[in-house]
Amino acid sequence: MRIGILGYGLDDPESIELTEIGRDLGHKTNLFVLDDVSCRPGTASNIDPLIAGETVSNFDIILSRAHIRPDFTQLDYDRYALLCHVEGVTVIDPADTYLDAESKFLGLQRLGAAGLPIAPTRSCSSVAEVEEALGEWDRIVLKPSFGLGGVDVERIYDMAEGRAKAEHLLLKYRQLVCQPYFPHPDGDVRVTIVGDRAPLVVSRVPTASSWKANVNMGATARSVLADPELVDISKRAAAAMGVTVAGLDFLPTQDGYRIVEFNNTPCWCFADEAERRHLVEAVFEVAEAIHNSPEHAGTHR
Repeated sequence: MRIGILGYGLDDPESIELTEIGRDLGHKTNLFVLDDVSCRPGTASNIDPLIAGETVSNFDIILSRAHIRPDFTQLDYDRYALLCHVEGVTVIDPADTYLDAESKFLGLQRLGAAGLPIAPTRSCSSVAEVEEALGEWDRIVLKPSFGLGGVDVERIYDMAEGRAKAEHLLLKYRQLVCQPYFPHPDGDVRVTIVGDRAPLVVSRVPTASSWKANVNMGATARSVLADPELVDISKRAAAAMGVTVAGLDFLPTQDGYRIVEFNNTPCWCFADEAERRHLVEAVFEVAEAIHNSPEHAGTHR
């Protein structure tokens, strides 16, 4: 099959691994980013989208780990959406599904509506609302709705210490996701879903000098036995969002594990080689199954 890998970046380890293992599996894979997408006049007054100058109709499947940049959301969405309306090409996942999943607010709203155990969440658009949340929950976490990797995620214990952090984030994003802070010295749990499988489940433990369980910030990830309940919740969450490859982040609370984030571009570079290979092979198996299914064969998704 001819498969395009829409990468988060040309140097993104997961995007590179998808490209290389896809070739090992006998596919013709090409790694590209949204900046490589353009269009030109096509036949019958149509618009023909291109990937690095090549018509998208030459591809069978597009696997997306796209980076929709906050400063260029409309442009990046337009480029992404162009790929999703080409007869015979299956895009996993389509632009609208992908963009919805980028939003922490929308994701948590949909998961909560599906009856899944999300962390209590509210929006804060002012310092006064941050103070109100702090009074309700004692300790809080503030973060942007669009973002990943722990960037601009701040923990606040009191306004004397946290006012400057809140003001900085509000100035930058105008509205913030606010949740209670759940202590997790033993780490969180990340369940990675591919289709209806959970090929990787890890615990991510923060460093001694940090509270964030993000591998790119030094946290240590180790594989753990999959908790059947968390795997079931994660599968239901991915289905509710319509996302094929997802990462669910769980934190322990007094009321059991709660979903704090839904990720549609989960990383797995911290896993060992065999685990990574198993996961990526699962991605291609699921992608081929979707492309060849009766409801998708010969159509776009």
